[in-house]
Amino acid sequence: MATGAVGTPPDRRGQGARAGDTEFVRKLRWLMLGRALFAMLTLGAILVYRAGERLSFFVEPLTSLYVVAGFVFLVNLLYLATFRWFRHEEAFGGIQIFGDVLVVSAIAYLTGLLYSPFLFLYPIVIICGTIILGRMGGYFTAGVSCIAFGVLVNFQHYGMLAPPGFESSPFAQDFTGQVVFYRTSVLFLACLVTCLVSGYIAEQETRARADLAVMEEQVKRVEKMAIIGEMAAGLAHEIKNPLASLSGSIQMLKGEKGWEPHHEKLMGIAVRETARLSGLVTEFLLFARPGSGSPVPILVASVVEETVALLEQDARYGHHVGVEVLVVEGLTVRMDLGHLRQVMLNLLINAAEAVPDGGTVIVSGYRQNRNAVALSVKDDGVGIDPDIVKHIFDPFFTTKKEGTGLGLSIVHRLLEESGGGIQVVSCPGDGAEFLLSLPCDPGGPSPRELRDRC
Repeated sequence: MATGAVGTPPDRRGQGARAGDTEFVRKLRWLMLGRALFAMLTLGAILVYRAGERLSFFVEPLTSLYVVAGFVFLVNLLYLATFRWFRHEEAFGGIQIFGDVLVVSAIAYLTGLLYSPFLFLYPIVIICGTIILGRMGGYFTAGVSCIAFGVLVNFQHYGMLAPPGFESSPFAQDFTGQVVFYRTSVLFLACLVTCLVSGYIAEQETRARADLAVMEEQVKRVEKMAIIGEMAAGLAHEIKNPLASLSGSIQMLKGEKGWEPHHEKLMGIAVRETARLSGLVTEFLLFARPGSGSPVPILVASVVEETVALLEQDARYGHHVGVEVLVVEGLTVRMDLGHLRQVMLNLLINAAEAVPDGGTVIVSGYRQNRNAVALSVKDDGVGIDPDIVKHIFDPFFTTKKEGTGLGLSIVHRLLEESGGGIQVVSCPGDGAEFLLSLPCDPGGPSPRELRDRC
């Protein structure tokens, strides 16, 4: 066994679903609704402006804006009509965002391009692209927007393209290379800042949703465990007393006269099975009512090494598994000593059962933050299927031929009572890692005193 420092825990990133009535689909629907409202508001604003200026219905650039607004509205109806047949929602969202960039570029061109009052639509499209496609999608949308606008401005600057009525506008006299560079740079900078800020916000939202999903799963598990725990407590109390009476009666019968040799085997079976039932009832009680125990400062490395030594003495596991301990010296937690030993023993047995002959289990520990200590139990076994990971801490859930399915449930319950937590990271064929968060002890006795206590 070796003792030393370890690295940081793996990063967790949640991934949202993309099927059915998911969050992504809801965002697409809001995007299409917003686009339809924009088209109607644009058309209404044009009509109000025309009436206020007493202009003809067919005067540029109003005529072209009618066409653009109508085109946006019709394309949006097409999106709505074909939405249910698209199997790849992300590709469908990307098509819409790319189309929005082209529409905004057309509106900017029809309304003066470099001097258009609608250039603010570019940052809005970038924000929509980030919301729909994520951070990288926002970068892509910003890049496409800058390229589209830059190409149009260059065409205008070199006389290859001119917005309707631009030659007769007062802006035509100030259309110099310096002005073009300045105004284009301002728009590009606005697009860059928009994609950076919106990308950061979108990433934080994704992480928050992932953390919320984890918390919801924990709440559901706690509620389920509370109900089953109360039931198990009542059942255990009803069984434990008869078991004690049964065991005592059998012992008394063994001492009676007239004892025959074949009775010894039968009584041995009865005593063994009674002991097994008593052990099961003890597990039920530990799961149902673990209690907070007596929290004291504990030297983590000492408890881990003690539990590893206990595992190595077990004939079932000690001969085929190697355990390496990488726990920072002097690392202390505050919880019940018996609870920590029970947690470590359950996790080490679970890891030992998962690895083949010659397998390795690594126990590492480090200071996670000011208030918590991180402890990891990692094996190089076959790993855990994702469908099983969802239920691995549920009481009475097991994939083993023998066992009650309470081992990991007890671990979860003991850590919860101590103010800690546990999660599992695993991929089939790549082993499993149980990550524990334990309450840190900020002060307390010296490491030597803790070692003597443990």
